[in-house]
Amino acid sequence: MFHTLYRAEHSACHGQRPRRVAWTAELPPDLIGVVVPPVRFDIAQDHLIVADRSLGLDAQGQACFCAFRHVQTALRSDDDEFFYEAPVRIETVTAWRLPDRRWITSRKVVQEGCSVAAVPQLSLSRGMPR
Repeated sequence: MFHTLYRAEHSACHGQRPRRVAWTAELPPDLIGVVVPPVRFDIAQDHLIVADRSLGLDAQGQACFCAFRHVQTALRSDDDEFFYEAPVRIETVTAWRLPDRRWITSRKVVQEGCSVAAVPQLSLSRGMPR
């Protein structure tokens, strides 16, 4: 129902599992060479409420990419005996910094029961979304 913002890869050097962020996944192809590319990422996850945030930093340590996702869930039951959590609303916001310090932001919301694929809404702003 939703894609992951990063994928884990095994690193034999440090015995850790670094994460590679798919920072261009939502970016229109014509803009890939226009935005400031991140050189490192800070990733935070909250497993209790199904939310995550990725922050990409440029070579000077300034934010140049951010993405966050929040999944709202509700209890559902097929037979009134067994309950499970199901996603009812997913919001994803992804933003990239332009060299002139403006931000391109893509916002996508998926509602439960919506049979039409969510279309990202692009906007231009003076600051990074919060």
